[in-house]
Amino acid sequence: MFRTATSALLLLVLLSCGGSAPAPTRSNAQSFEVISEQADPAAGSLALLIKVAGPATQSNVRSIAESVIANRKDQYRHILVKSYTEGMSPSDTPFAISRLEDGAVTHRFSSLAETQKIPTH
Repeated sequence: MFRTATSALLLLVLLSCGGSAPAPTRSNAQSFEVISEQADPAAGSLALLIKVAGPATQSNVRSIAESVIANRKDQYRHILVKSYTEGMSPSDTPFAISRLEDGAVTHRFSSLAETQKIPTH
């Protein structure tokens, strides 16, 4: 009797869920916008200007620049990414300059990035 009741309860639980959970979804919104892209295939180089959406933090900008470089490094040996944040224009000093050279990515942040405040509480 106990075994039958437990089996029936388990069967009810499985049927009430539909047998499967909904598939996870992923946001398709890009966290950056390409302002300008200049390629020199003969030299194997690419220069990009991007505008980063979201928080203007070094870690956020670094992550996005590295993603942009990773998506294009199979096609170019040298990649330069100048990153701007919301409210900045290409005539401003970039928030960050990231480079792919000799297979290594380096980042240089402007003084604007150095003055960012870190919340303590």
